[in-house]
Amino acid sequence: MGDVAVTALGGRTPLEAATTPGFDRIASQGRVGRLQTIYRNLPIGSIVANLGLLGYNPHEHYPSGRASFEALGQGIEVGPEDLVFRCNLIAVCDGKIADFTAGSIEDGMARSALGALDFDFGGLEVEMYPGMSYRNLLVVRGAKLSADEIVCYEPHTSIGEPYLPLLPQGKTRRARLLMEPLRKALVESVEQLERANRELGSKADMIWLWSPSSPPTLPSFRDCFGVTGAVVCAMDFLKGIAVAAGLSTSHIPDANAYIDTNYRGKLVRAMEYIEGHDFVLVHVNAPDEEAHKRDVAGKIRAIELLDGEIVSPLLRHLDDRFPDNYRIAVTADHYTLLSDGTHTAHPVPLAWAGTAVEPDSATRFTEAEAGRHDSEQLSRSFEFLPRFLAGSWK
Repeated sequence: MGDVAVTALGGRTPLEAATTPGFDRIASQGRVGRLQTIYRNLPIGSIVANLGLLGYNPHEHYPSGRASFEALGQGIEVGPEDLVFRCNLIAVCDGKIADFTAGSIEDGMARSALGALDFDFGGLEVEMYPGMSYRNLLVVRGAKLSADEIVCYEPHTSIGEPYLPLLPQGKTRRARLLMEPLRKALVESVEQLERANRELGSKADMIWLWSPSSPPTLPSFRDCFGVTGAVVCAMDFLKGIAVAAGLSTSHIPDANAYIDTNYRGKLVRAMEYIEGHDFVLVHVNAPDEEAHKRDVAGKIRAIELLDGEIVSPLLRHLDDRFPDNYRIAVTADHYTLLSDGTHTAHPVPLAWAGTAVEPDSATRFTEAEAGRHDSEQLSRSFEFLPRFLAGSWK
């Protein structure tokens, strides 16, 4: 959700241009600050950021990649010797990566495209699992490798780049041997999908492996923080984090990662979870996707929908159900820039309000308000949640 000044918006950010009464109420009745969610030597992405927002130090708990968390979120068992990759369906043109979403391919079409593939993995035990849209998984059973032995390139940061030099590579001899049939499969997928698309007509031209990861392990959220918790989301990686941490989570029909997600379903599930848990995290991915598409109006609309369909009605519900007895925070997990569609490591804006939180002088939830000289610079993401739960502000 975070961004820098956009020329098309007269030098404003999307947050500054959006109408956000719920966000601004939290800021004006509480406090604002900035939070560092991305760290040196770790990927600039949602797993690192959300681990920290949930109070886990990413340097200790990031499992080398996001795919194993996604596997947990899909109910796929991952053994201690297994290796999991994100297996995107992508579009290519003239030997270059053109679209990391294959035209935001629909779930059914993605399943059909994956089903048309047939590879010889040279004796490796390989399983492919369709997920949501272009986001699929590939599991190598009994790989007996650490994910750190493999180098992969993220397709969303490689748009316009020739794909052959970016095929995954092994750092060690055993990793290179394992990757050889997988690299071959990626190249062969171009020809296989070209044939399949004569009938399917999809925009998927290739499969792309990235984010190799080992099985994740997290200490129990309740053991760490002494409270029960739940996660409301559509993204498999976040469901996987919830499963690993012992947090409640569940499938919400028609909830997805896009601007047309089931906002009402997420709001209702959050209100249900609030009745039985001390802490609830609600995640909406739409601003990130609109920024990846470099859609200025779309990102503003996504922010306004998040406020109008979830945050504002949730505030009304909390006022009615738990008057003067709750705390609420709103933040971004990372910046995604409209200028080029990339993630950055900027500290994200944060606003929080409620019981035991003494207001500062903020009036809006924006990057500028969070960064003003007298706002609270909270430093590391994983240090915020314990303070938020305890209400340790004056």
